[in-house]
Amino acid sequence: MLRQCINNRRKGYRTSRTGIEVKPVVSKTIVLKTLEHLNDSVNSNEITSLTKKASSVLIQLYIPETNPEWAMAIESILREQFPEAVIVGGSSMGGIAHGEIDVDAAVVAITFFDQTQVKGLIVDGAEATPADLGNTLQATINKTCQDVAGVMLLATTSNMDVAEFLTGFSNSPNTYPVFGGGTGDVTSIDEPLVFLDNQCLTSGVVAVVFMGTQIRIEAHTYLGWQALSKEMVVTEKDGLWVKKIDDKPAFEVYQHYLGIENDENFFFNAIEFPFLIKRNGIEYAKSPSEVNAENAIKFFADIKEGEAFRIGYGNPRVMIEQARAIQNRIDNFNPESIFLFSCVCRRFLLHDDINLETKPFEKIAPTFGFYTFGEIYGCADSVHILNSTMVAISMKEGLKSRERIIRDVETSLLDKPDPLANKHSRSISRLVNFIQAVTEELEETNEEARRLAERDYLTQAYNRVKVNEFMENEMKRSHRYGRKFSILILDMDLFKKVNDVHGHNVGDAVLSQLVRIIDREIRDSDILSRWGGEEFLVVMPETVINGAIVMAERIRKAVEQADFPQVFNQTCSLGVTTFRLGEHIEETIDRADRALYEAKRKGRNCVVAS
Repeated sequence: MLRQCINNRRKGYRTSRTGIEVKPVVSKTIVLKTLEHLNDSVNSNEITSLTKKASSVLIQLYIPETNPEWAMAIESILREQFPEAVIVGGSSMGGIAHGEIDVDAAVVAITFFDQTQVKGLIVDGAEATPADLGNTLQATINKTCQDVAGVMLLATTSNMDVAEFLTGFSNSPNTYPVFGGGTGDVTSIDEPLVFLDNQCLTSGVVAVVFMGTQIRIEAHTYLGWQALSKEMVVTEKDGLWVKKIDDKPAFEVYQHYLGIENDENFFFNAIEFPFLIKRNGIEYAKSPSEVNAENAIKFFADIKEGEAFRIGYGNPRVMIEQARAIQNRIDNFNPESIFLFSCVCRRFLLHDDINLETKPFEKIAPTFGFYTFGEIYGCADSVHILNSTMVAISMKEGLKSRERIIRDVETSLLDKPDPLANKHSRSISRLVNFIQAVTEELEETNEEARRLAERDYLTQAYNRVKVNEFMENEMKRSHRYGRKFSILILDMDLFKKVNDVHGHNVGDAVLSQLVRIIDREIRDSDILSRWGGEEFLVVMPETVINGAIVMAERIRKAVEQADFPQVFNQTCSLGVTTFRLGEHIEETIDRADRALYEAKRKGRNCVVAS
C-alpha cells in the first residue's frame, strides 16, 4: 500500500551544536527545453558542488501533460546526477519558475539542504479507501520520522476524494504545517499524474517529509474571491456530487446566472465561478469539476448538505493586495526558498496578467511551484483541501535570525500610471466591484421586503404568516425528534376602554410598549407575534408546560408592574399549552385560546394552562 524512499546521505551533514554555522538552503530552477538541456544543466560545476555539500536534495518536477514516459525519462537523468535525492512531482496546468508561469515546458526545482533530511512516501489511491490511506500515511510518518518540520502533499484531486483522505490524515496531535496541491492537466483532468522517484500513479498521493531541528517553514494562504450572487443552500448531495440547490437541479445555478451549458466545456467555463462557503467564520471556495446527465455537479472539495453559499468571482485588485500582504510577511521571515501552489482558476482569471501575483515572490527568494486542481493547507491535526486559493510556503535553515536583506521589490504593475497597462485586470476588478455593489443594494432591498412581509407594521412583532411557518417547523421537529414546544396567547385586559377613553394613538403606543416588555422577558429562541388586535402569541421551543407557565407568569408580572404613559397601569391574561404529538397545530392553538378565555373568566390578570 505504501512505498517510501529516504535520502540517507550524510556527507556534509553537521549535527546542530552551538557555534556551528548553518548554511542557507539553495534552490535552483530549470525550465526544461530538451533532455540534453537538462543533462547539461544538472552536470554543471555549480550543481555538482552543491550536491556534494548537501545533507539532502529534494527535486520537484512539474510537467504540462499526463505523460509517464516523459516524466520517467526526466527522472532517469536526474537520478544519474542525484542518486540519493528524493524526486517528486506530477502533471500540472502550468509550472511556476522564477516566479513566472510556464505552460509549455517542464519545471525542475532542485533544493539543497544543509542539515535537513527529506523523505518521500507514496500511496496508491486504488488500494484502500481515501480515509484509510490518509490514516496509514500519517501513521507511517509518526512511526518512521523524527523532528518533523512539515509535510508536502501532491494528490490526484480529480479522481479520488482528497477531503476524505485528509480527514484520515488529520489524526496527529502535531501542529507542523502541511501543504501542497492537486495535479492534473488540461487534456487529462480525470487522469492526473503523481510520481515519486521511478513510481508513477494516476490515482494517489505523494508526501515529502521535512525533518530536522534547524529547518523553519511558514505556510500562508489567501483567496481574493468575492461573492456575486444571492445566498443559496445545498439541499441534496452524494459524495463529491451536489445534486440539488434550493431543491432544484444543481446545474441550473450555472445555467441561469452564467449561461453555462452542460457540455464538454463545463469545467473550463465554470471553474472561475466557485461556491463561496463560510465555515467557522472562514470563507472557502469550492470549485466545480464536471456536470452529469442528471444535472448534478461534482466538486474538487467537500461541500456539506445544508450549507449556504454564494457564487464567487475573483477580483484581481483584491488578489494583488492580499498577495502583497503575504509577501510582506514572508519578506520579514527572510526565507531562502519559496514554494507556490496556485489554483488553476487564478490563471484562467488573470490570463496574461498572472505574473502580477507571483513575480514579486521571486524578489524575496527563489520561487517555483505549479498551478493546481485544489490546494492543500493546514496543520497535521487539521488539513483541508481548498480551491481558488494561493498557498505560499517559505522555508529556511537555521534558528538564529540573519540580518534581513534590503530588497528592491517592484511596485505592482497595477499601480503603474500607464492607462493601457493591465487593462484586463483593471476591467475585471471594476466589473466585480460593480456587480458586488449592485448585489448588496438588491440584498438590502430584498431584506427590507422580507422584514416588511414578516412583521406587524405597528408593533414590529412577527405577523401571523411568519409565526404559523415557525410553528409548522416546530411541529415537524417534534414529530421527528420528539422535542417539546409550548405556546402562550396573551390578551390585554379591557383594552377597548383604553381606545375609547384615550384614543387609538395612545392604544397603539400601549401595544408597542407591550411588545418591548415581552421582548425583554422571552428568550432569544422564542418567537413573538401579533396574533390579532390586542392578542399576541409566543412560541417557546424546547419547553414543556411547567417552563411555559413560568414564562407566562413572568410576562404577566412585568406587564402589571410597568408604567404605561397616560394609561398608567395595565394588565393582561394568558393561556398556555404544550403541543401534543399527533395533533394539528390548529388544535394546539385552540387549546391555548380556551385557556385564555378561562383566564378572562376567572377575573383577568392571571395565567391558565391547558
